Amino acid sequence: MSPSATDLERVVRTVWSTQLGLTLESADSVDVADRLNREDEVLVKVYFVGEFNGRIEQRCSRLASLSAAEAAFAASGEDVGTSDIRDTASEMAHVIAGNLKRLLSGACDVSNTEPQQIDRYGSRVIAEAGFRINGEPLLVSLIQTG
Repeated sequence: MSPSATDLERVVRTVWSTQLGLTLESADSVDVADRLNREDEVLVKVYFVGEFNGRIEQRCSRLASLSAAEAAFAASGEDVGTSDIRDTASEMAHVIAGNLKRLLSGACDVSNTEPQQIDRYGSRVIAEAGFRINGEPLLVSLIQTG
């Protein structure tokens, strides 16, 4: 069994709300993807290795990541550094992956290191969920490889 887009949306919304106290507004994933600017986005990948192989990709604008870091560190923008922004985005993606792991078929481990045996050409998006945080885009994708 693979998690559905509804499962993914529920997990992401719960993690961001519980961990950061932020309310995510649902948004069409295609619209969110179109709003993301590769030069100004924060991308985090967390890998699943085992009976299920794949990854979570969490993409959001720098401003969405800044809002998350401000909430995580109870600080204002000028007191939040680049490493705080990256650490917060990474932590959210890892917590999402940990929660999704129980919904995946088969045993697997969560890793922040890309496995060497990853099949770069045989991947497919299983589920995707788009959101807005204070109007800024957040997109989380569950991708299966192999």
